[in-house]
Amino acid sequence: MSISMAGDEGAILEDSLLGEGDVPAWLPELFAWKPTTPKNRRAVENTLKRNNLPNIADGSQRASLSIAGHLFERLGIEKVVSDDAEEADDDSLGRLLEEAVERDLSVSLSRECPHTAWGVRRNSKIWEFAQYSHIKNLKDAASRYPDVEEVIGGDYLIDPDVTVSLPGRYGTSLRAVVSCKWTIRSDRAQNVRHEFNSPIRARRGRAPHLVAVTAEPLPSRLSSLTQGMGEIDSVYHVAFDLINEAVHEYAPLRSRKNEPTQLDHWRKMTRSGRLRDYRELGGDILSD
Repeated sequence: MSISMAGDEGAILEDSLLGEGDVPAWLPELFAWKPTTPKNRRAVENTLKRNNLPNIADGSQRASLSIAGHLFERLGIEKVVSDDAEEADDDSLGRLLEEAVERDLSVSLSRECPHTAWGVRRNSKIWEFAQYSHIKNLKDAASRYPDVEEVIGGDYLIDPDVTVSLPGRYGTSLRAVVSCKWTIRSDRAQNVRHEFNSPIRARRGRAPHLVAVTAEPLPSRLSSLTQGMGEIDSVYHVAFDLINEAVHEYAPLRSRKNEPTQLDHWRKMTRSGRLRDYRELGGDILSD
């Protein structure tokens, strides 16, 4: 994680946290080649000329395989894992990404603002923060009165992946909510929107910065998060520069008529600022 600072150097804080290709130093440890399945084996072999695939790629999508393969090649990823390894399981990788983002933001924010009592945590309850403290009363009432639970539903039961908070006049104030998605499928995109609808609607006070962090390689999948009317403030990619490079080099043999290409998706998201470099996240939280 890095935060750009003003000055002649255009200084980058936390150089020690940057790895090869300007990705966070912890990121390559999460990357690995995983086994193919009978369903995707032919596509993987035809596209990558090998019998395993990147653990960020959709094995049935040539574009996903090509872009992810480029990233793995640039980073020199050689680790191959079995089906039962953490690096082959999206749920486990999602947890590992959460843990890495929690550590990263904690270090970066503390070094940038050492006299501020930043709270960066995983699995906080939403009602622990001042803007949402009233939700605890709703939860307690719902547990006693089923009719209340039926009316308000379960939206108050959100457990954010990573939260960033600050002490405030009326208690601990929630500054940012970070949803960590190792990869994105259409159902997961809708899950993030649902997660963020409740903090928007239920707040009593200032809304937190609502963002997603992902390693998804396919721009058309990323666009499912960047589109919409504001449930998600921004999406941050942990390997932004390398994906940018791969997308510009990826040239499919053909594209479907009247459909945007992967490069079209990428340009639209990045030019609008809806998709950003993960290294900008700390600075965006500070300036929010």
